Amino acid sequence: IAGDIAKQVNPNIKTIFGKPDIVFRKKKIVVFIDSCFWHGCPKHCRLPSARRSYWVNKINRNKSRDKEVNRILKKEDWKVFRFWEHNLKRNHDSCLKKILLALKNN
Repeated sequence: IAGDIAKQVNPNIKTIFGKPDIVFRKKKIVVFIDSCFWHGCPKHCRLPSARRSYWVNKINRNKSRDKEVNRILKKEDWKVFRFWEHNLKRNHDSCLKKILLALKNN
C-alpha cells in the first residue's frame, strides 16, 4: 500500500492555492501540516514576549489565511486535511489512517 500511495503523492505543489504540503492530484486531496507556532496551535503556541502585538497580529493573519485557503479549496472540490505538527509527531498513524480512508473513498 505504501508504494501505491507514494506514487500518488506530489509534495509541495506551488500551483495549488495555499501551497499544500502534500497533494494527491488525481483524488483532489490536499494535506497541510501546520506548525504549532506559525499557525497558532492552542496547545503549544507560545508567543515571544518581545514585540508581542506583532506576533499576535502575524499569527492571527496566518489563521485567517488558513480559513480562506480551506474555503477556496473546498469550493473547488478539494478534500482538505490539516494536521498540527504535534499530532503528526505523536499520532502519525491516526493522521495516515484519515488520509488513507479518503484516498480509498474518493
